[in-house]
Amino acid sequence: MRPTKLTISAFGPYAGEMTLELERLGDRGIYLITGDTGAGKTTIFDAITFALYGNASGENRKPRMLRSKYALAEARTFVEMEFVYNGKTYRLRRNPEYLRAKQRGEGETKERPDALLELPDGNVITGDRTVTARVEELVGLNREQFSQIAMLAQGSFSRLLSGRTEDRGAIFREIFQTRPYQKFQERLKDKAKGLYGAYADSVKSIGQYAGGVMAEDGERWRAAVESKDLEAMLDLLEEMIREDESGAAGLEQDLKAVRERSGLLGQRLGEARSAAKAQEDAQRAEQELQENRPLFEEAKAVFEREKGRAGEREQLIGEISRAQENLKAYDEHDRLAADSRACQAEAKGMEAVEAAAGNEAETLGLKLQELQEELDRLQTVGEELVAARSAAERLGQNRQRIAAHARELSEYRAEERKLAAAQREYQAADQARRAREGEYQELYQVFLDSQAGILAAGLKPGQPCPVCGSLEHPAPAGRAAAGDGTEERPGARGAGAAIHEAPSRPSHTPVTKEQVDAASRRAKEASDAAAKLSLRAGGVKGSLDQRFERIKEQVEAEIGGWKESWQERIRGAQAKGREAFLEEWKLVLEQLDGVLGRQAEAGEQTIRGLEEQAKRRGQLEVQKKKAAQALENCRERRQEAGKARLRAETRRTELERQIAELKKRLPHGDRAAAEAELTEHRRRLLAMEQALNTAEKRLNEYSGRVSAAEARAQALNQQLEAFYRQQEERCVICAATQGSLSPMQDSSPETQLSPSDWVRQLEAELAGAGEILERLEAGRNRLHHRLETNRLARDNMVRQQAAMEAARQQWTWVKAMADTAAGEVNGKDKITFETYVQMAYFERIIARANARFMVMSGGQYELKRCMEEDGRGKNGLGLSVIDHYNGSERSARTLSGGESFQASLSLALGLSDEIQSQAGGIRLDTMFVDEGFGSLDGESLNLAVKALAGLAEGNRLVGIISHVPELKERIEKQIVVTKEKSGGSRAEIDI
Repeated sequence: MRPTKLTISAFGPYAGEMTLELERLGDRGIYLITGDTGAGKTTIFDAITFALYGNASGENRKPRMLRSKYALAEARTFVEMEFVYNGKTYRLRRNPEYLRAKQRGEGETKERPDALLELPDGNVITGDRTVTARVEELVGLNREQFSQIAMLAQGSFSRLLSGRTEDRGAIFREIFQTRPYQKFQERLKDKAKGLYGAYADSVKSIGQYAGGVMAEDGERWRAAVESKDLEAMLDLLEEMIREDESGAAGLEQDLKAVRERSGLLGQRLGEARSAAKAQEDAQRAEQELQENRPLFEEAKAVFEREKGRAGEREQLIGEISRAQENLKAYDEHDRLAADSRACQAEAKGMEAVEAAAGNEAETLGLKLQELQEELDRLQTVGEELVAARSAAERLGQNRQRIAAHARELSEYRAEERKLAAAQREYQAADQARRAREGEYQELYQVFLDSQAGILAAGLKPGQPCPVCGSLEHPAPAGRAAAGDGTEERPGARGAGAAIHEAPSRPSHTPVTKEQVDAASRRAKEASDAAAKLSLRAGGVKGSLDQRFERIKEQVEAEIGGWKESWQERIRGAQAKGREAFLEEWKLVLEQLDGVLGRQAEAGEQTIRGLEEQAKRRGQLEVQKKKAAQALENCRERRQEAGKARLRAETRRTELERQIAELKKRLPHGDRAAAEAELTEHRRRLLAMEQALNTAEKRLNEYSGRVSAAEARAQALNQQLEAFYRQQEERCVICAATQGSLSPMQDSSPETQLSPSDWVRQLEAELAGAGEILERLEAGRNRLHHRLETNRLARDNMVRQQAAMEAARQQWTWVKAMADTAAGEVNGKDKITFETYVQMAYFERIIARANARFMVMSGGQYELKRCMEEDGRGKNGLGLSVIDHYNGSERSARTLSGGESFQASLSLALGLSDEIQSQAGGIRLDTMFVDEGFGSLDGESLNLAVKALAGLAEGNRLVGIISHVPELKERIEKQIVVTKEKSGGSRAEIDI
């Protein structure tokens, strides 16, 4: 990867936009980046790194810090770089995040980070992260690797030379990514610590479980715990558990017997309680039966009496039916009367409708007459509107024609300006042509003079001149060069005269034929360009004249029908010349446009008025049609209303006749009397039916009560008899099994116990059994809790014993491995696992560094990895130097300042080579060295430059960042960075 062009804008100390044509430095060799301290020499490398990866080369320079503090508020910060990779050209453009002034309005706006990568095939990739990923894929390096390989920074590798193993290990950890080995060491250490903690936790857990054991013989168990003999503790605990298991089995048998007796007593108590309740219920049923039997007999007599009034009820039902039929006749009378009133109201309504329709018809007739009169006044509005629109159309055509003339005139003026610009371009090109031709003539003359000088330089006394043949050469011509100040030229004299008589000129670089040819080509190119522009200006001039003639023809055609005064005005201006004619024509067009505009506005107003009248005429036609239809409808409604009135009056007469005939058949004078009679009959019937229903309900109620009480008393007495029989049978069984009967078991009628006595006796026996059961269960629970506690303690202690032994065994070998990886084995060198890996890298770096250090030191010094002298701290990455002049080996920290620089630079270059090798053999065509060359003497500086020149072998370009004066004299190709007095810096290439 080799940058060929770099553009920096408002970046770092560079305030404005600056472009470095890096292609001028070539594709190989070394060049110098020099300038004032702090001017921005390293910023050039930062800009290259930022363009590639979006970050500067150093960790302390973040992207948001890259905007120049000297830049103008509206300036844009960006870096654009072209580079060559594998023979193909790429272009990058990238900007960081920064604040800049808004383009519109006041205040600032944040510019987001963005990037663009143009590929050789023309495709473009955009996006900050996307471009960075594509660059890493293309180059094969990330930013850190690129910075380490392509840039040897100030002082960065002096720490590598003079540091201890810890310092070098920290550097190698970041460069060669050996942190996983360090983490592996730490994980081993943490693993050992964790295993020991697990072992200690197991021991602690066993003690805690032992403290929770419940023992009847506490002294014996404490003695076993204090002995710390885990096996003895477990044996004693097992013995205690077996004893408790045996005691628990005996208690379970006792509990079973007591529970069985309690169950039997509970069953008998339930039976006794049921019998006692049955006895109480039987007594209540007998009492209820005695209370309800007299009431039943009374209800039965009342029911029989009400049942005997059935004939009276049948007679009332017949009278009610006849009264209902009479009411239907009254309903017909009311209906006929209502219909009569409705017919009377309808007749009056139709009479009103007939009168209203007559009035409305009269009004509509008057309105129809008014509409016809207004229509007659608007009869010619359509013809007037057509005429007004035709006039407006002709006026619009006139305005369009005037506008076309104005556009033609405007285009003419635009072409005039184009002609002026073309003439100015031609004049400039003609001046350039004359300058190029003068340059060519001068160089050509100098070339001829140089040729004469060359021939004169070969003349020797006594030998003939190759031009004139003379054997004498009194004044041979000297060699001429461009710009030597000679004014006299050979002119028309012969070549021989020029050789023998031309005045002598200062000896400068002669003009070559290639320079003359180049000047000739430039003169021809300038002449061709001027001719091309001349043709272009002539073409524009011809087009302008043609347009003017067209305008004249248009004017003549236009003013033919105008007033004589206007024609004379135009022709008078035409006689004054082209410009006067065009200005007068412009003025006339403007006046006409104003007049026609006002006429068009007045015509539009007239058209709008006529359109409103035409619209009004259409509305009147519609209104006239609607009024005529409404008048016709009015007349029809009047006729229909008259017919409906006659029908209603006829119907009313018929209804009055039917009402008179119906009144003759009705039994009562009015409807109220008939309704009163019907209501009385219904009341009497309802009272008789309610009395019968009440008597029946009362009979059913007392009948049910008596039946239910008899049935309940019978069932309860049967239940009591069964209870007594069961007790007699149990007493017989008890007498047969025990040989005698207790007082509770005497079943003679005189001594037989009641159910209540049985309940009290059984409750007392059940309470005694419950107390025994509670005592046994409490003892069983205490024993069970102790047994479960001790079993759990035994199981946990056995499990922790296995875990403790496994943790102890694993901790033993992990601790040994962790001590080895951490370099903490007694009697061994303190080399960690990570350092052991880094030693391999360090050996290869030293081997690569010695290839250059031997050259820089003139074969005197060679670097060697060694152990630290004091033996303190970590070891394995010590560095010593072998002095081949005296055969001694000593610490690298004893080297002088210049020797230290040589060693540091060699290590830096060796490290760069190793990193590049680790990156897959990727080769960068550009490299930067930013080290302090000021500490070197002249000879050492020669050796250092020689070593760096070796880096540039092949197609590699090496840039040295330094302000040492000796390097300015030794290295021809330079990038010079200068601080500006106004603020900021500038850089330029000096070859």
